[in-house]
Formats: sequence, C-alpha cells, structure tokens
Amino acid sequence: MNTTENTKTAQLLQEHLLDYVAYTLTSAKGLYREPHSYGPMRMIDSMEKALNLLKEAGIQDEALEEGLAAVRNARWKAMTEPDEFGKAMDESILNLVDITVNK
Repeated sequence: MNTTENTKTAQLLQEHLLDYVAYTLTSAKGLYREPHSYGPMRMIDSMEKALNLLKEAGIQDEALEEGLAAVRNARWKAMTEPDEFGKAMDESILNLVDITVNK
C-alpha cells in the first residue's frame, strides 16, 4: 500500500470511528427513555459496529465471528422472547470463553 492509500484508509477508519462514537453516545442518551429491552440490543449493535471497524483495519477472527452467531441471530428476541435472547447471550459468552482459553 502506498502513502496515498494509507492516508485514505486512515481517513476512512477515522470517519467510521467517529460514526461509532456518535452511535454509542446517542444510544446512551436514548436508553434512559427507551424500553428496557432496547439496552441489550443496542449493546449488540455496538459490538457489531466495533467488529466492523476492526475488519476495516484488517483485523478479523473467524472463530470470534462464529462464536457470536447465536447472539447475532437472536438479537431481536430481546423484545419478544427475552429468555431466548438470554440463552443466546449465554451461548455466545461460553463460546467466547472457549475461544479465549484455547488461544
């Protein structure tokens, strides 16, 4: 990658980081007035955005992606089936523990 490409990549990452910070801040602002179930969904969305930033920076872990599949697939159940959402979060947490221990 040449200097121009590095500069463009850095600028793009900086722009996306600003978007992430703005999303996180406005989510925090809205949470105290939103339904209780929105909190976990916003946290999952924030996690997704952080992982996308890492991907754009060239950092990606397939095991991590697979480990988070359960919670990604169940994110909308936070509002309608909170116990199922909780089980999906537990599954993803256990997957992350396994990934961490085995690294």
